Amino acid sequence: MFAASSASAVWAQPTAAASVSGRRTKHASSSRRSITTIAPLRVTSQAIADPPASSVTPAAVATGGVRQKAIVIGGGVGGLGTASRLAHAGYEVTILEKNDSSGGRCRSESFAGAGEGYRFDTGPSLMLLPDRYREQFTAVGKNMEDYMEIKRVDPAYRAHFGDHTTLDLLYDIEQMRKQMDEVEFGAGGRYIDWLGRARASLDYGVAAFIERDSNSILDFVDISRVGPLALAVNPIDLLLPQYQQMKKYFKDERLRALFSYQELYVGLSPYNAPGVFSLLAATELTDGVWYPTGGFDKVRESLQRLCDEAGATTKLNAEVAAILTEPMAPEDSLVKGSKATQRVLGVRLASGEVMEADVVVANPDLPCVWEQLMDHETFPEAKKEAERWEDADYSCSVIEFNWCLDIQIDALLHHNVFLSGDYKGSWVRPVEVSDLAAPKQHNFYCHNPVYTDPTCAPEGGSSIMVLLPVGNMNEQARECKKRGVPVPSEAEMVAAGREAILRRFQEAGHGDLRAHIKHEAVTTPSEWKQKFNIKHGAVFGLSHGLTQLAAFRPPVRTGIPALDSPEVDGLHFVGASTRPGNGVPLVLMGVKVVFEAILAKHGAGLKAASK
Repeated sequence: MFAASSASAVWAQPTAAASVSGRRTKHASSSRRSITTIAPLRVTSQAIADPPASSVTPAAVATGGVRQKAIVIGGGVGGLGTASRLAHAGYEVTILEKNDSSGGRCRSESFAGAGEGYRFDTGPSLMLLPDRYREQFTAVGKNMEDYMEIKRVDPAYRAHFGDHTTLDLLYDIEQMRKQMDEVEFGAGGRYIDWLGRARASLDYGVAAFIERDSNSILDFVDISRVGPLALAVNPIDLLLPQYQQMKKYFKDERLRALFSYQELYVGLSPYNAPGVFSLLAATELTDGVWYPTGGFDKVRESLQRLCDEAGATTKLNAEVAAILTEPMAPEDSLVKGSKATQRVLGVRLASGEVMEADVVVANPDLPCVWEQLMDHETFPEAKKEAERWEDADYSCSVIEFNWCLDIQIDALLHHNVFLSGDYKGSWVRPVEVSDLAAPKQHNFYCHNPVYTDPTCAPEGGSSIMVLLPVGNMNEQARECKKRGVPVPSEAEMVAAGREAILRRFQEAGHGDLRAHIKHEAVTTPSEWKQKFNIKHGAVFGLSHGLTQLAAFRPPVRTGIPALDSPEVDGLHFVGASTRPGNGVPLVLMGVKVVFEAILAKHGAGLKAASK
């Protein structure tokens, strides 16, 4: 179905489709490929073996000497990406992953029993900016096409509106213009104008603040950074709330919602997201939405293979309890220009084993690193930093429903977003059961990969994954206290959320799905928090408001000592809550920046001479 051309999309009243419901069952264990495993809470203390000669870079082989040791905490996308680059550069790399498989949230899962034969992408499900994936492979001398196949999803996705009309997002600009004009006279031309400016925001914004790290508040007035962006797009449009920008182009609330719902994924809403975030929709409409054939486990497996082939060692079930540091005077630093008062020594695992390292790269959610992995007694600045991010602005959490259906829903494309008829009210995140009650409608995302990949489910069935945004755990507690109501149990929220989604499907004409759900697996905010070290269960990390972007995103580097995060020589961060932001492509771009910083500060894989 990827090869099919973009059919002309129209606003359509829903057609009745058989649908269903069913019993709720316990989440079954995943089917995963194993790497090098270690028994839980028992990590061997054997020395890390040198990687095969073929995986050591020619420079390291030619020069010889003692190789620097790098420990990567967490085998998520950021951890795996950094590990393969460091190993390729000659470092002796060990990845320590607390779970029984690498990949973090990037994974595909299947379930036993009634769920057998169904496959779900339970983390990332939209592949955007595929060239950023390719760059990760070429950086270590490989070609992505030798590891996985990707296909463009066409149409990009279908929007299901509160009045039960639909609109498909098409790559063909002329077809898109025509259908926009059918909705609102003149909207097609304004769409083309908006898309050009949104694409400019993407191109110049990425070059200014994503591909280049931001280490000073002066970056915001650096003409070499902001000049091209300001010349291409009105700076006022970039900074004012996106809703104001949408009002300039479209009168129909559905069209405004169509090009701004993506703010959900950066922890914002159209009412507080700066207009520059139009680049999110531009990414989908110009670069396209892609799919790794076989699911996102192919991405995880491929990134892991890069690490293995570069000679990195991966230890599973190896939870890190602490990052070990020691105080030092800034003048004793081996890093040019460092203001650090601590240097990294290594890590201590939950088993008690201590592993030394020259460089430690932390992939867990950055606020959790300061809170859980640093010694607050010997490093009081770390305690202050943890407190600083406790009540920062975080993205939503989600209740994720994975439904094994014995039918297919014809009206669903591969990617679907259901948008409420209450355009503004729907951006208030549910925190209690009444927020999910009828007749309220809610914004949610629905993944239906069988549209593209029939191997996702048995013949005639479908694997439906729904992400229902809810308040993160901290937000929920705070809001319930403000309302004077008790915090509901997760079971109550799950039940209410399930009914809200099933009700919306039925109202949209897809029938009653209850009898067709043969197996259900649910992931709740507390499970996101526990399994993946996500602060407050906020699945998209820290939000991306102006005060948490670029130099203001942790570790904060404004050049103003009172605002900046503490520095530790040898400690670096990757992942969704650090710079540049969340989402697999941005995390991989951050990996590149951090890797280059490590080489600049610590050199390639060979140890530098002592000072």
